[in-house]
Amino acid sequence: MGVGTKQAVVTSGLEARPSTFGALDPSALRCEAAPHGHALPIAGRRQSGKPNCGQSKVWAIVVGYRNAEDIVGCLRALAFTCTPPLFDVIIVENGGAQAFNALCDALMEVGSPCLPVANSTPAHLAHVGVERQSFKLLRGNQARETGVHTLQMLDNLGYAGAINACIRPLLSAGEWHAIWILNPDTEPLPSALFELADYAATHSKGMVGSLVTTGLTAAASSNCGLKWNKFSARTTAVGPHAREERATAGGGAPMVDAASGASLYVTRHLIERIGLMDEQYFLYFEDLEWGCRANALNELGVARQSIVIHKGGTTIGSAETRSARSNLSVYLEFRNRILFVRQQYKGWLVWTALVQTVYLAAFLPSGALSNLLSAGKGLIAGLRGQTGRPDRLLKAHVKR
Repeated sequence: MGVGTKQAVVTSGLEARPSTFGALDPSALRCEAAPHGHALPIAGRRQSGKPNCGQSKVWAIVVGYRNAEDIVGCLRALAFTCTPPLFDVIIVENGGAQAFNALCDALMEVGSPCLPVANSTPAHLAHVGVERQSFKLLRGNQARETGVHTLQMLDNLGYAGAINACIRPLLSAGEWHAIWILNPDTEPLPSALFELADYAATHSKGMVGSLVTTGLTAAASSNCGLKWNKFSARTTAVGPHAREERATAGGGAPMVDAASGASLYVTRHLIERIGLMDEQYFLYFEDLEWGCRANALNELGVARQSIVIHKGGTTIGSAETRSARSNLSVYLEFRNRILFVRQQYKGWLVWTALVQTVYLAAFLPSGALSNLLSAGKGLIAGLRGQTGRPDRLLKAHVKR
């Protein structure tokens, strides 16, 4: 569907269930404009009528962990996506057989944005995972159907591991131009993919992020990427009007270190240059490290016109308060921060370890003693160079 064409309402089932769009009907959004009446921090629009992405094929990849409801919401938003580029969706379920069955059941319910399709898993995905089920995304008057291919992993591979499990066979497959990684708890606006592909083509960037926002109101918080602060040993979200991001929006060398991993467009050519995501992290920091690799080649960009709503923290308990966070998320944050610094800023390793000990003390006032212990264990594990999946903590988290 070209720019300026209103997306059709596809089924009564899609209309029936509300989403983060609230009172706004996604089918009424045009590809060339943000929704009226919402104070979104976006720049002026281009006047060109067609994207520079042509008819290239994109694979959207969503990694889930026992959050079928989030995934259905994401697909419901994707049903209104403007094309070009053409796209299909791969959903990787990391949560085991029960979670995979629950996901497939949710996608088969009345009101789901999908319909099941028999024997349609692409050949290059036929050996990925242990169970597979394909669907088609209901998208109204589209010239080409959008496939949705669900894959159950044999074990929890982590975020990077699941994504890499999809990319590896794709690299030996036929024509496709890019992947679009989405968190399961995101809802992209209709023009989000169009804007990513157009920005990548216009500015010759191999890795492009979206403007990620918590909602469609003036009170919503938004960010265009991540910046690593060596002194505080933390990442900070860069706002859409920040000095660091303005150079990125214009296509120049960005001062952000990585785009938001909630919505990340990466070209096949760049993947072949910088390699896959680093699986040693299991979860957290892998997107930041991947972005640093792209940034080192001046391949990083942010398309502020690509707007994606993100709920955040719906899978492993990465809540805002220290006491509400899961032991697993705390452990991985402290461990992986050390692993990241050892890779990217080795001279700052001792400083980062010292700063982390200060952060440990911040758990005391909240009474989160179990998280204090998890943070300490994560810090020690990082200093020892321990990587990969923390099986004991993961098993405890699953039993919660």
